[in-house]
Amino acid sequence: MPQKGGMPEWGEDLVKKLDAFLYEKPTRNVMETIDSFFEQAKVPKQIPVDVAETEQEWIVRVDLPGLKKEQIQLRIVGNQITVMVDHLEETKQYDESYHYYHKERRQHRNQRTITLPYAVDKRTAKASFQNGVLEIRGPKTEKDNGSITID
Repeated sequence: MPQKGGMPEWGEDLVKKLDAFLYEKPTRNVMETIDSFFEQAKVPKQIPVDVAETEQEWIVRVDLPGLKKEQIQLRIVGNQITVMVDHLEETKQYDESYHYYHKERRQHRNQRTITLPYAVDKRTAKASFQNGVLEIRGPKTEKDNGSITID
């Protein structure tokens, strides 16, 4: 069996046919969709957070660009604040030359838990969201050393 460049002739023919199938119309979109999937997988794994304090209060800033307030939830338990985001992204594409219409939805969910050295009081903590930055503030309370007295 004759070979070119180390691959059998039938193998080269198979590769050519596979390339034609994947990259020529109408299945050309298959590879574009696969490429798009892997490109979009490059989202940060962790939500960026800054934690600061003044003499009177603690401040947590969370970068959430491109989100709306309605897509964000906060949960407070003890000295922990959990930020949860749920973002539905929808893309539409129509190509008249190939007579296809493509509509895709992606659900992005992420969360981050921040542990503070102070107990968080739900009644006095305040949260605001402006220009893609969530800011949560609250008054400092006594630090909990985690110990209890034995009777």
